Parts: sequence; C-alpha cells; structure tokens
Amino acid sequence: MNPINIKILKNFVLNLSVYTEVLPVIFYLVFRKRMNDKVLRVVFFLLAITFMLDLYGLYRLSKHSDNFAAYNLNLLVEAVCLSIFFYQIFKKLLFKKIILSIGILFILYWVYKFIRAGGSNVFLNTFETIKNISIFAFAVYYYYEQVIKINATSVFSRPSFWVVTAYLFYIAGTFFLFLYLPSLSPTDQEKYYVLNYVFVVIRTILLSIAMFMKTDVQDDTTNSLKVTSTLSKKSFN
Repeated sequence: MNPINIKILKNFVLNLSVYTEVLPVIFYLVFRKRMNDKVLRVVFFLLAITFMLDLYGLYRLSKHSDNFAAYNLNLLVEAVCLSIFFYQIFKKLLFKKIILSIGILFILYWVYKFIRAGGSNVFLNTFETIKNISIFAFAVYYYYEQVIKINATSVFSRPSFWVVTAYLFYIAGTFFLFLYLPSLSPTDQEKYYVLNYVFVVIRTILLSIAMFMKTDVQDDTTNSLKVTSTLSKKSFN
C-alpha cells in the first residue's frame, strides 16, 4: 500500500476513535430521563472528560507537540472513575473496601510517578499497566458475582454489563501493546499504536449500547427472593 494512503488511513482511524467517543455522552444526555441508574453518571463524566482531553490531544498533534501531560491525566481520571464505578456495582462490602483502598492508592501512586518521572514529558507506562491489571481483575470478579453467585439472568439488559465488557475488551486488546510500546522505536510505536484506536472504537460501540439500556429492571437478587418467598408460602398452604 502506498505510504500516503497508509498515513491517510491512520489519520482516519485516529479521528474516528476520538470523535466517536462523544456518542455515548450524547446518548446518555438523550436517554437519561428514562434512567435511574446513578452508576452511569460516573461513566458519563469519565467519557466527557476523556473526549475533551482527546480533542486537546488532537490540537497538540496538529502543533507537532507532545501530549504526555493530558494523556497521563486521562489515565488518572479513568482509574479513579472506574474504581468508583466498580465500587457502586459490587455487592460485597469487603470488595467495596478493597476497591476504595485501590482507588486511593491509584491517586497516590500517580502523583508520585508524575512528579518523579516527569509526567509532562513521558508516558506513565507502569501506572497504565497496574491500572489495566486492576480493572481486568475487577471485571472478572463482576462476571463471577453476577453470573455464578447471583445467577443474574437479566445481566445482558444491564448497562453495567456493557460498560464492564467495553473496558475488559479494550484492556484485553491493548494490554501487551502498552506493555511493549516503550521498547519499540518511534516509527514502530506510531505503526502499532493504530491498534489502540481500533479498540477505542470498539469500546465506544459497547459503551453506546450501555447508554441505550433501560435501568429500571428489578434486581435479580430481589426477584429470586420473591420467587423463593412465593414458593415457600405455596409449600405451607
């Protein structure tokens, strides 16, 4: 393929990944009247901030300037917001306390790395790796809690399921990319970073689905308790 065509394709995927990120934000604003799920508010603020920082990144790119500070700030915002998100959707108090502690450690470690490594001039790769591993672990436990422990049959109709799936898919697809990116040459970094844009688009699609989901579905644990109570009454009558 012609080098010019490759460059055009890269720019297209880059712009697509940035500008489509506003879609879940728009969908939330349009459909929020039928939503009573406070969890999505956290995701909304995360996506709104991410979109603004990405727009700033495009501006910096047009000026041929580095965008490390904004990107690293986005890492912190994502880590904190997703920690709050999982804190809200988990059922067990123990895991809520663990997530709360990890969220505080995220902030402290980010401040330490940003000052120590000069976060305005370098990419905080270590923080990115730790954040991804933590979010991946949270997501796996979410599936375990919903599907195995609670036996939530309506999990696919919940916005939280699609949000967790979106970030799990993104992390699974880009984990090794960010892990080995610093060891690559600038040319190879630019070439392989296109994969990140692709997975961002996929993540955006899944997050958009989450914003379409109604949140007035009764909790499965409540439903199961009602069924059990009804069966018990019938057995005694």
